[in-house]
Amino acid sequence: MSSFSIIGAAHLDALVEGVEETALLAGSSPAESIRLGFGGDALNEAVTLRRLGGAVDLVSKIGCDSAGDMVLGFCRSAGLSTARIAQKENLSTSMNIVLVDHAGERRFITDPNSSLRALALADVLPLVDSLSPVVCFASLFVFPLFHAREFAALFSAIKQRGCLLAADMTKRKRGEKLSDLADVWHHIDILFANAEEAGLLTQSNTLDKMAQEIRGSGVGCVVIKTGAAGCFVASREFTGDVPGCVSRACVDTTGAGDNFAAAFLFAHAAGRAPEDCARFANAVASICVEHLGATAHEITLEEALARCRENYGVGFGTLAIK
Repeated sequence: MSSFSIIGAAHLDALVEGVEETALLAGSSPAESIRLGFGGDALNEAVTLRRLGGAVDLVSKIGCDSAGDMVLGFCRSAGLSTARIAQKENLSTSMNIVLVDHAGERRFITDPNSSLRALALADVLPLVDSLSPVVCFASLFVFPLFHAREFAALFSAIKQRGCLLAADMTKRKRGEKLSDLADVWHHIDILFANAEEAGLLTQSNTLDKMAQEIRGSGVGCVVIKTGAAGCFVASREFTGDVPGCVSRACVDTTGAGDNFAAAFLFAHAAGRAPEDCARFANAVASICVEHLGATAHEITLEEALARCRENYGVGFGTLAIK
């Protein structure tokens, strides 16, 4: 059995580097580079976990088309199990256009009628009995067919099997607040969000208050990502800021949060305390932003541990999943 099951989006990315917002107003505008890559919250997390040394299966949904075949081929080349990636007739595999400006920040153009929005409870619930000990729903608020009732049904079934359940969220789409998912949060052991996402979900305006409000709704450990500054962790064992790692350069922030979540889960599965998990996650995210695209650079465990030692000292000799 795999160590990790990651549930969520997998698609193609068309990465356009070195383009400003004003370029969209012109008839034709040059970019520094344009290339095809692979992305999606779940795919990014799964690939990073595999490269760090985890055994991973990806649960996703794509179309029966050439783009879907490319996604499957990439997943297999990355060492991921694709047995739980469903292909559906008459569904277009999503392709996102990612516009990366000269500061490394990105904007997305997405197709809401593609596989990016297609995953449903019926695609995942029958697979629960075969999921791994660590499960992450990597695309919280991405899929419109998942409401509070569907999340509660799936997450309850996962927890009944004794799995550790994590969730990585995006910006809420329907104005949801914590109370709208009151029956969902207590199933989640680790929740990842960035500061904007957490602020929209809660009634609070500081990281500590956001995290404590979410914890008060039942989440075991809340991790709020703060970019280059690092993250804020609120858990039973540790609460506080964990400063980020220094990057050599910021080329592209695409997928940095996904790499962060994957690294945190990898360190957690290796038995590390939340503060060390956050440090390791910061290190992996700092390496990710030095390269164009979320998965083009193959981050290794040795590289990530070296970055940890550079920034946090000698406490990171090795990591191995127990």
